[in-house]
Amino acid sequence: MSTATIFGRIRARIAAVERRQWVIGSLSVLMTFIIMFTFLIENRFGYLPPDPIIAYFKNWEDGRSRADALAEQEEEERLLQEQADAIAAQLDIDAEKAAPAPAPAAPPETKEPAAE
Repeated sequence: MSTATIFGRIRARIAAVERRQWVIGSLSVLMTFIIMFTFLIENRFGYLPPDPIIAYFKNWEDGRSRADALAEQEEEERLLQEQADAIAAQLDIDAEKAAPAPAPAAPPETKEPAAE
C-alpha cells in the first residue's frame, strides 16, 4: 500500500464526516481544553480564599463594676447620638421629627447573694 493510497483513504474518511459531527467534536475538544486550562491556572496561582474578617473586642479589667459598665455604655450611646445628630445636620434632617428616640430600657435586676 502506498502513501498516496493511505492519504486518499484518510481524505475520503474526513470528507464523509457530517457538519454536525464536526461541531460536536470541536465543542468537546474545546471544553476539554478549557477544563485543562482552568486546572493549570489554579495550579499556578493557587486558590485565593477571601480575606478573613478580623473582629476586635474590648478587654475589660478584672475590677470593673456594674456601675462602670453602665456608665461606659451610656457614654458610648451619647457619642453615637452626637454622631447621628451631626450627620442629620449635614443632611438637613430634623432628627426629632423623623423618629423619636426610644426610651432607654431599664437594666435587669440582679439578686444580691444571701448573707449566711
